[in-house]
Amino acid sequence: MARSALSAAHLYAILDREFRAARSPACTECRVPLPYFRQPPDEVSANWEVGTPAFCPHGCHVAFAEVLAKLWTKYDLQVTPTQ
Repeated sequence: MARSALSAAHLYAILDREFRAARSPACTECRVPLPYFRQPPDEVSANWEVGTPAFCPHGCHVAFAEVLAKLWTKYDLQVTPTQ
């Protein structure tokens, strides 16, 4: 299945929405790191990644890893040619 190409802002909005639904309601501190472009290491990997979230005693770092695992297969960042 081909990935949908999204702007960084749109991808961030999806990551944020999915994370808010998955995180512990007890945590109000954790935030989604911004996605940024990286050259994919192979043909099956996404062309983006995010910084590593800090450990959370409520398990948000685990919830975020699960969100990433789901979304890495669905989306790529739009690449605009440089001039």
